[in-house]
Amino acid sequence: MTGRRRLLGLAAATPLLLAAEEPSPPLSPAQRLLFETPHLAGLHAPLRLVYDFRREEEGREPVGDVIRLAVREGEAPGRFDVTPEFLTGPRALHYPPAPGFRGNPLLLFALDREARELSAATGGSTVWFRNRIRQGFVDAAAMQRITLPFEGRPVPATEVVLQPFGGERRARRYQAMRLRFVLAEAVPGWIHSIGSEVPAADGSGDGHGAVREAIVFARAEALPTAAP
Repeated sequence: MTGRRRLLGLAAATPLLLAAEEPSPPLSPAQRLLFETPHLAGLHAPLRLVYDFRREEEGREPVGDVIRLAVREGEAPGRFDVTPEFLTGPRALHYPPAPGFRGNPLLLFALDREARELSAATGGSTVWFRNRIRQGFVDAAAMQRITLPFEGRPVPATEVVLQPFGGERRARRYQAMRLRFVLAEAVPGWIHSIGSEVPAADGSGDGHGAVREAIVFARAEALPTAAP
């Protein structure tokens, strides 16, 4: 039940993907794109969305892994039930199925993991980091239209960049963390990539090098109707 409570709590804390009613106060453009757009519309379920995960840290070997989302038709029209496999082996996070989604719940899982990793690294509150990221979508997000190479052709996309912990001493070295989201309608599930970047510690004496993580769309593949 812990994983389910965490997922439901995150969904409630961000006006994400599940709510049918109009949220209040009005959402920022970044929130609307990320959390109110029906990213899963147009998918021919059942299918599986596959994303590559990569972590690079100075002085260490890169880490590669995979994230899989099994997408099936939900009970209500236009909604989907999503079963995640979020990373594998010792890195796996066991999130519960996400029923009745219109948007891509990969955002929920990735942001929850980010808050948990930051909490573990600093000793701070997971809720505080989660709330700072949420507020960052309101007052610290920069958006721009870009062109993205996808399947051998250029497609229009939108990039969202934010630095949610700037000036927050409790975030320690992560004050300089930058989050980046790239979404394109041409990509199944819309999410092309979710990335984070933390520069090397400067003069703090903690010896931490720069860290980059990225979740990048790899492919969509057919899922047998009877598959679990």
